[in-house]
Amino acid sequence: MQMESVMLTQRLSNRKPLVDVLALLFGLGAWIGINGVYVQLPLLVNTAPEGWTLPAYMVMLVQVANLGPILYTLYVKYATWARDDVIIYCLLGAGFLATCALTFLYDRTSTVFGENHSTYLLGLMFVTAVVGCTSSVLFMPYMRNYREIYLVSYLVGEGLSGFIPSTVALIQGVGGNPTCVNVTKPGSKLEFDTHYPDPRFSTQTFFVFLATMLLLSFLAFTSLNKVRVAKQERVKPPDSMENLPTDMNAPPSYKTNSGWTMNKQTYAHLLTMMVLVCFLGNGTLPSIQSFSCLPYGNVAYHLTVTLASMAGPLAMCSGFVIKNPEIKLLTLLTGFTVIISGFVFYLALQSPMPPLQNSWLGEMLVVVSWVMVCGLIGFIKMGITTLFRPDPGRGLYFTGVATQFGSLVGAIITFILVNYTKLFQTFSPCSSLERH
Repeated sequence: MQMESVMLTQRLSNRKPLVDVLALLFGLGAWIGINGVYVQLPLLVNTAPEGWTLPAYMVMLVQVANLGPILYTLYVKYATWARDDVIIYCLLGAGFLATCALTFLYDRTSTVFGENHSTYLLGLMFVTAVVGCTSSVLFMPYMRNYREIYLVSYLVGEGLSGFIPSTVALIQGVGGNPTCVNVTKPGSKLEFDTHYPDPRFSTQTFFVFLATMLLLSFLAFTSLNKVRVAKQERVKPPDSMENLPTDMNAPPSYKTNSGWTMNKQTYAHLLTMMVLVCFLGNGTLPSIQSFSCLPYGNVAYHLTVTLASMAGPLAMCSGFVIKNPEIKLLTLLTGFTVIISGFVFYLALQSPMPPLQNSWLGEMLVVVSWVMVCGLIGFIKMGITTLFRPDPGRGLYFTGVATQFGSLVGAIITFILVNYTKLFQTFSPCSSLERH
């Protein structure tokens, strides 16, 4: 045991800080584009023609963006020439260019099937979503080319891809809740315009920041492949102990000769929980977030989006401390997650007049509920993935399938409910004044 501790210390000390920084910045580029667009929703929904249904469109496009990893898998399987580094260059470059274009085009609209839509915003956001979705099957596996100690740095960067834009958006603010301005003309009916205060800096400035981060990620990946000190940290095939490729052809076994065991009932139970939390966390809840938060004001919605976006990555960081979470604990937390999810769904259904509206208690309740549910979902996903990680079979593969299946079904169902039923109603802060 002492010898293993000494060996671990030697491995951790024999590392190059520059390569750690480059791996972190590379990981940062995975999801920062789509996460950055998402935390701007409290400002975008006020001007976008889709209004409060904009999040549902975004969630649906993220699911369509999963075509990226599918096409990559087919390309690797059937192409005679495949270079992962070239594909990563293209993805990071496309993400950078798309975010640069968003800086100038995010508020441009066009007519589609007779209705006005944020085609530029949604189209360019789709490009950043393809980068994020494809990174799951490309970026992290590419880090196997380097010593295993640098994978942690990459994962930290990937976690920061949600944390950093949320922090910047929290500093940006929304300027406060909207006010009603009397625009009534003499002899006409009483009318008010909704005035939204300006944030500390504009959405355009925020997208410039995002583009800068993606450029740094692109340059970091270039340095990983070109800088001498980084090239020296690459794994020396074929016998490196730190090169641990996944055997994609291994059988989906529940009990193996490697000492990892899990009975079929537990295996299915964990995958079912993964489907459920992804159904809620990736598909359903983000689509109805505006309806559950905006009736309590722009400030409540802004705090919900930014703090909830931080809660997930922070909860996943607990995986560095909790190595083997108890299945009973994960089951209990999943039940608690369903209860809180039901509550925020109820608030969305009650829009535009939810309980405790126009009170600090209502604002606090909706923000705390969202932060809790996003943190719990992040922890549960981390816990299930941790339990399947030692599986030499295809446990992680089926975990990914469960994730995508739950997310897709949740997104489709909620998109239909939001756009083609009258279950969710928008709220105008000036409507009550006009009635009087």
